[in-house]
Amino acid sequence: MSESSNKKIVFLGGGSTQFTPTLIVDFILTRELYGSTIVLVDIDEKKLEITTKLGRRLIEVGQADLKLESTTDRLAALPGADFVIISVEINRFPLWKMDRSIPKQFAIEQAQGENGGPGGLFHAMRQIPGIVEICQDVERLCPDALVLNLANPMSRIMQAVEDYTNIKYIGLCHEIVDGNNYLSSLLDLPTERFHVVAAGLNHFTWYLKIFDKETGEDLYPKVRELVPTHVHRDRLLVADLLRLTGYLCVTSDSHVGEYLPGGHIWRAEWAPDMEPFDFFSYYEVYLQDIDKQMQALIAGEYPAEQFIEKPSGEIVADIIATTVGGREKRYEAFNLRNDGYIVNLPPDCIVEVPGMIDGDNLGGEIVGPLSPILAEWCRQQTVIHRLNARAAMEGDRQAALEAMLLDPVVPDRFTAEKCLDAMLEAHREYLPRFFA
Repeated sequence: MSESSNKKIVFLGGGSTQFTPTLIVDFILTRELYGSTIVLVDIDEKKLEITTKLGRRLIEVGQADLKLESTTDRLAALPGADFVIISVEINRFPLWKMDRSIPKQFAIEQAQGENGGPGGLFHAMRQIPGIVEICQDVERLCPDALVLNLANPMSRIMQAVEDYTNIKYIGLCHEIVDGNNYLSSLLDLPTERFHVVAAGLNHFTWYLKIFDKETGEDLYPKVRELVPTHVHRDRLLVADLLRLTGYLCVTSDSHVGEYLPGGHIWRAEWAPDMEPFDFFSYYEVYLQDIDKQMQALIAGEYPAEQFIEKPSGEIVADIIATTVGGREKRYEAFNLRNDGYIVNLPPDCIVEVPGMIDGDNLGGEIVGPLSPILAEWCRQQTVIHRLNARAAMEGDRQAALEAMLLDPVVPDRFTAEKCLDAMLEAHREYLPRFFA
């Protein structure tokens, strides 16, 4: 490979102070991408100005051979792009609160209301049209680009991208990192020692194999032995599901609980003395802290040299570098069309499985079948996801109703229809396809 990659990397959602600076740090630390141009795109001009200023400061301090541009016009940014990163949200926290509060009026309790349940349905309805339009622009303006999606609800969005576009894509989520860190604390081994095979759907993925790379030992028996006696406060439901199914879920309770009836009651039922966790307050404080840190970086009050020493933990830059370098590498979690990777799930649904990149070629790892109960839980969700994609793209109330009727957290058909109509009315501003 030449010393300079000369690639064009377009980042949609580039005004995020939470993610953009750490992504730029990853590029600074990835010398294979030197010579590339990064284009930040966001509709919020003020936020985009902040992240661009900060990004240029980090690149200067890191002495990285990277060019940083920014624009509010994605149609101007996309032509000639080699890679397109998508991480966009619409008015995230106020609408997330609405996604939780309206179903609650109908006695529908949700673990989180972000990726599953009525909340996940409407989160996806807001996200899907805009992201599909971005991907249709990619298909028209830079058809050879690889799209890397980080936006949620991952499976629902990627199903719409699969059904309504013809692009090359991967959906990426870092939950496998958190799951491996949990295994590390449980087994007292560094994560580098693990060879894991995890499969299912995003945020609903299951460890099928856990091996020690150095010794070849099957670590699953130890995991099954230790989990009941070393229960983590965010994996009470996960521990019970291991007892019931024999398999460990990769994600924490708040994610897996979105896809199961009664998934919201794990704390109250199994740990009644535990303080309730208000994740909205947590996120608000977290984002305020991030904004303060970014302002301190821009003002020179926080050392940029120290900030660029820490990679984000995401694998976006590494995937791009692997592709650019023409190398072969296995990754532990890609969201892709199920081209036979999980044999007892539909072939055209979106699954999360280990992935492989070999130069310009990318794909998943064939993992075989899931156990009957895991497969059926996942299969039901794939039907919901496809209905969700059609509802969002075509303004199809019947598809939305069927998705709500099938959802395991919705108690009955009467509640489903009442909740659907209330949420559609509340989302009128954001779902014009339903009211054309």
